[in-house]
Amino acid sequence: MRTSPILAGLLLAGLLCAACPPAATPLPVSATPSPGPAAPSPVASAARPAPVGMDGVLVQGAAGLPWWTETVFYEVFVRSFFDSNGDGVGDLQGLIARLDYLNDGDPATASDLGVTGLWLMPIMQSPSYHGYDVTDYYRVDDEYGTNDDFKQLMAEAHRRGMRVIVDLVLNHTSSQHPWFLESQTPDSPKRNWYIWSAERPAGDGWHAGAQGGYYYGYFWEGMPDLNYGNPAVTAAMQDVVRFWLEEMGVDGFRLDAIKHLYEEGGRLEHAPATHEWLKSFYTFYKGLNRRAFTVGEVWSDTGLAVRYVGDQVDAVFEFSLAEATIQSVLSGRKTEIARRQRDVLRAYRPGQFATFLANHDQPRVRTQLLDDDKAKLAASLQLLFAGVPFIYYGEEIGMQGGKPDENI
Repeated sequence: MRTSPILAGLLLAGLLCAACPPAATPLPVSATPSPGPAAPSPVASAARPAPVGMDGVLVQGAAGLPWWTETVFYEVFVRSFFDSNGDGVGDLQGLIARLDYLNDGDPATASDLGVTGLWLMPIMQSPSYHGYDVTDYYRVDDEYGTNDDFKQLMAEAHRRGMRVIVDLVLNHTSSQHPWFLESQTPDSPKRNWYIWSAERPAGDGWHAGAQGGYYYGYFWEGMPDLNYGNPAVTAAMQDVVRFWLEEMGVDGFRLDAIKHLYEEGGRLEHAPATHEWLKSFYTFYKGLNRRAFTVGEVWSDTGLAVRYVGDQVDAVFEFSLAEATIQSVLSGRKTEIARRQRDVLRAYRPGQFATFLANHDQPRVRTQLLDDDKAKLAASLQLLFAGVPFIYYGEEIGMQGGKPDENI
């Protein structure tokens, strides 16, 4: 897949990370509301050339390929991005106020990054800071704003030439979700919406219920797995997808932890039933909007990840390639990255894999790479290679941070 002009503009921002002052942050959570709708880019300078992008126009695919093959995505953790009301929590109005930093919609300006796609980490109602345990799939988290705020974000992003995808957690809900609370009662109609056993089975992941029995939660007790062997669960999640595509207007979804949807026997990942379910899911959402985009989190080697593309999701994140990029930059040897690049190009068709250097589950890439020159090289390797590029917010100015910091 060819490198777009927008991608090249974003590369310039990435390569300028070393020139940023140490105290600079891209869009910090502020104690006071923004005085205006826009903030100057931390990487803008008189010497920076004007980006050549699609400001003000939604990107379309080239040569018959879909729009995401020409899109540069920017992953946003709304909680840590920008606070519009001074409560110490980033929110949707804060993101709206800073959209011009990402793409101001004006091709004549040189103060934006030229981003053409946003991925919002979970914004639905949740009791946790990260949002990956949902209590209400139909309502924006109160700390972030309202459904109307999200619709305003969609309109403002589209006006500037940016599409928006949101995180969708399919594998599990919160243990505080009304579905799960009802399922705690053994004779409840919702009992079979989750995976319950009267006796504790062998193996990890089983947790005691409040009224007896044991439920399965792969990640932890606060995230009980949904039972997709029950058609009612599939129907409920299809309603969620319909709501976000049709009522809220999103352009697609990042699908969390999809390799865990089914457990079969002792197999906890990549079960045949998972692939079959995703095929029906693909048919469903394409029937609602054939241009909707899904990118799946399949944290596995290329040979396993590629099995999900084509008729299950539109693209998957290439974790093997990301790891090889970091390791080759650290070692100064090209053998591993060259091999991985060849494997990836052989495995996928154009637009079927997403590239990244790090995400919200990992230490920031600048922290991993230890110095500015290595960060520049990693940015070059990612953004000048094929694939659908995803930039984690703050990478463009070399932000640092390591886990378990919850705010990075």
